[in-house]
Amino acid sequence: MYLGTLVVLCVLGAAIGEPMPQYEFKEEWQLWKKQHDKSYSTNLEELEKHLVWLSNKKYIELHNANADTFGFTLAMNHLGDMTDHEYKERYLTYTNSKSGNYTKVFKREPWMAYPETVDWRTKGAVTGIKSQGDCGASYAFSAMGALEGINALATGKLTYLSEQNIIDCSVPYGNHGCKGGNMYVAFLYVVANEGVDDGGSYPFRGKQSSCTYQEQYRGASMSGSVQINSGSESDLEAAVANVGPVAVAIDGESNAFRFYYSGVYDSSRCSSSSLNHAMVITGYGISNNQEYWLAKNSWGENWGELGYVKMARNKYNQCGIASDASYPTL
Repeated sequence: MYLGTLVVLCVLGAAIGEPMPQYEFKEEWQLWKKQHDKSYSTNLEELEKHLVWLSNKKYIELHNANADTFGFTLAMNHLGDMTDHEYKERYLTYTNSKSGNYTKVFKREPWMAYPETVDWRTKGAVTGIKSQGDCGASYAFSAMGALEGINALATGKLTYLSEQNIIDCSVPYGNHGCKGGNMYVAFLYVVANEGVDDGGSYPFRGKQSSCTYQEQYRGASMSGSVQINSGSESDLEAAVANVGPVAVAIDGESNAFRFYYSGVYDSSRCSSSSLNHAMVITGYGISNNQEYWLAKNSWGENWGELGYVKMARNKYNQCGIASDASYPTL
């Protein structure tokens, strides 16, 4: 049955008091709702979400049928019932920070050497995967991920830092809570505030609230921030290898990125300048002769490779991976 026909029949059925028709892939739909704790206020709303889910399911299956060509696979996840507009509005809220007045710009020196692969997770510099929920604050997770790494490498102690502190308190500096922002402003706040609370004392709530920073629970502080030479993947590689995890922004608008599951994400359909989502580069490597960046996302462990994505590396700054990259200094 065509989706359009199904919509018409359901709406007419609801209008005349007839029972709603059976959902396509009903058992799979019910399991998906249970897995992701989804509920809807009306039958009509559920029908609309189900139709979106069906469309996304078809897209995923079509992609995976040609996965050998693409080099990566997709899977249904918690974003499956969102329209493209909802996805952009809730998740793609990063705003460009290239105009920021960074302490300095990092440029790779000719003598700098770095290994073929790097994974800061194995060095105790990366906290577990977090989830931003429906709060559009990837910038806060990116900034704190980079600071967690730099702080751990300097102190020998891995401390979970508070994204909620950034969401609530960096608004006067130019961020917009759960409606977007960037890492430069987050870093600016931490420098001016002389610290940020640890995650345990200032837990994530998934919405913007009043600022309640308490100095006695400070988990880390920083003195400034360094921007990677814009567009240079070689400089980004040197920074990741020699400094630690680096905050980055990408164009994540594609449905292929939204439903990424495994492999090296390689897409020519993303922009290197229209950036809308922030993550943390925690390393890099090679898989099946494909160079990749190892990026930590903030969409929970059910997304991607247990919360991570391998982004194509040295492919002309694909998706803008090196267009707006930075890290904090202690």
